[in-house]
Amino acid sequence: MNSMVTTTAIERFEVRSPDGTVLAVWAEGEGPALVMVHGSLQDHTVSAALVAELRSDTATFSMDRRGFGASSDAVGAAYAIEREFEDVAAVVDAVAARTGGPVALWGHSYGAGLAMGGAALTTNIGHLVLYEPSLGLAYPEGWIDRLEQTLAEGDDEGAIVLALRDVLEFTDDRIDAMRAGPEWAGRVAVAPTVAREARAEEGWVYRPGRFDAVAAPTLLLSGSQSPPSLKQATAEAAEALPRARVRVLDGHAHIAHRTDPALVAGIVRAFTAS
Repeated sequence: MNSMVTTTAIERFEVRSPDGTVLAVWAEGEGPALVMVHGSLQDHTVSAALVAELRSDTATFSMDRRGFGASSDAVGAAYAIEREFEDVAAVVDAVAARTGGPVALWGHSYGAGLAMGGAALTTNIGHLVLYEPSLGLAYPEGWIDRLEQTLAEGDDEGAIVLALRDVLEFTDDRIDAMRAGPEWAGRVAVAPTVAREARAEEGWVYRPGRFDAVAAPTLLLSGSQSPPSLKQATAEAAEALPRARVRVLDGHAHIAHRTDPALVAGIVRAFTAS
């Protein structure tokens, strides 16, 4: 069972990761505690619609990952995905200490991979929900080199377009609509994080037993309309976790928590109550 908490208004607090990175966490709602880890391209606000669906009976704790939003980023050291595993575990442990018991953990895309890694470092997780974790994601040959060159040329917007078009398979019309929306500037601002995350994903190799310490029952979500590479990465994650099952979201792709947040909230609510 996950711990219960009541937060009558949105509250921000900070957690310090083992390497000193300061992580901002946004608490909202009341009920069992759910820590939320966002994916690439946007900070914790990407989950706003899902949080809105959950807030009446779930206390959400949405972290800004390092390099995003109000969180700091490591300075003077090469990026390593393991530091983000430690970030997630630090936030989980801090929330468990605040709420008095184990918490549920949600992760989306790159954030779902980080949630997996974090779950292996803490005993404070009661349920684990992973929406298409991307560890081991296969990229087109030479694509990351092209992305890094685009960033080196100062074309941050072009880098975001490359990720949306070539990885998530968004159409040009959809990308144009996103470019005209209020979230576009925030995506462009975090463009430099895209290449390091792509390198970490592509370079990932599942070692036998790497996640045997994850004791929490785990639900993996996968969109029936998601790109094959994301479906394959999700399947590999499920095989690596000892207590995992996969649920396919029919008619949805990689962002059902945004396109149908009520559906995803219902699934999360039912699973974490089990």
